[in-house]
Amino acid sequence: MLLVHNRHIPCGEQLRADNNFSPERILLEMCGRAGKVLIMILLTGVTGHTGCRLADHLAARGGRVRAMTRSPGKIPAGLRGRIEVFQGDLENAGQAADAARGCSAVLALTHIRFAPLVIGAAQTAGVSRAVFMSSTRRYTKYPEATARQVMAGEEAVRSSGLEWTIIRPSMIYGGRQDNNIEHLVRSLRRFPVHPLPGGGRMLWQPVFVWDVVAAIEAALDDPASIRNEYTIAGPQPISYACMVRTILRVMNRRVLLVPIPMAGLKSVAWLSGWISGRPRITMEQIRRLEEDKVFDISPAAHDLHFQPTPFEAGIRRKLADDV
Repeated sequence: MLLVHNRHIPCGEQLRADNNFSPERILLEMCGRAGKVLIMILLTGVTGHTGCRLADHLAARGGRVRAMTRSPGKIPAGLRGRIEVFQGDLENAGQAADAARGCSAVLALTHIRFAPLVIGAAQTAGVSRAVFMSSTRRYTKYPEATARQVMAGEEAVRSSGLEWTIIRPSMIYGGRQDNNIEHLVRSLRRFPVHPLPGGGRMLWQPVFVWDVVAAIEAALDDPASIRNEYTIAGPQPISYACMVRTILRVMNRRVLLVPIPMAGLKSVAWLSGWISGRPRITMEQIRRLEEDKVFDISPAAHDLHFQPTPFEAGIRRKLADDV
């Protein structure tokens, strides 16, 4: 359901029956019928790598975005004037509820461990629709504290009573703040030698940041996504070694790639733990590095029309700052 000044309007059958149905069409046609701006969306996590891009694209579509953040100054200057900024802290229940009041939906891009706080704010404010961004970390065979937080957050969403959707991205890459591939790119630019743990055979399936934005918007726009969960990732798995070689090819750079046996890395981790109370590398990290991260994206492809960007195309955009 969408809201126009607190009046419920269904995402009508007339629009959905049209072969030209699209999120933008819904927005434009229903605005035309009501003669008013349609909805206010509360967004948490706007200062993050994905959140700022989602806010920017929603605003470009004509949506009204209220971004709750503790640090308004971290919102890009060009975006700040196009959205409503609400300075507040999710851990302050009153502030969180105030931020949600008058909104039609919540897009929660803060870590899903904060889901209970988002749920509480939505329930207090009378907001029933919410899309939560989670993580494929929940699928690890070696669940550490962060993975357990992801699992607990998702369970809180499922039992919330809201009209929820969970979007579960794999490793997100794109801009310079992606905290994933960016570290690898910097290392390949800086050093003439790069290690390939286990020969680089482990499989990853990173997802381009704009594909994550598209999936979240598609879930918000389509009521069929309510009470469904979608894992989103790249179009196919790619070995770590292939990822590294792809980046080097796009950079037109040569680096010596040195295979490192996993047994050697595990020995280093064991020694580090024995020598230091705060080792730089742990056995837990090695185990997670070693496991394949391969995911089924077919439900997202079917329901959300999810068509992810191939890794090389995404890396070309990243290195060209076209993100």
